[in-house]
Amino acid sequence: MGNKSHGLKHGWTLIAHKSFTLFTNANAYIVVDSDHDTVMHFKVTDSELDMISVNWGLNFKVILGFKTIKIMELPDDE
Repeated sequence: MGNKSHGLKHGWTLIAHKSFTLFTNANAYIVVDSDHDTVMHFKVTDSELDMISVNWGLNFKVILGFKTIKIMELPDDE
């Protein structure tokens, strides 16, 4: 499947296909797809996940018990 796990601050984890790129600034993150479009912008703290913006139709789930965000999308060519 080609997923990659990214350790975030405050014990959070992002799991996404390796074709996505993660950028960070302090506690804020953006995820960019292979077309260079921002698909998700969010912030994390020890007890909160703040979704600032998410592209329409992005398939993802948040697993609160494990502080995990999982992007379910796959690239078009897979």
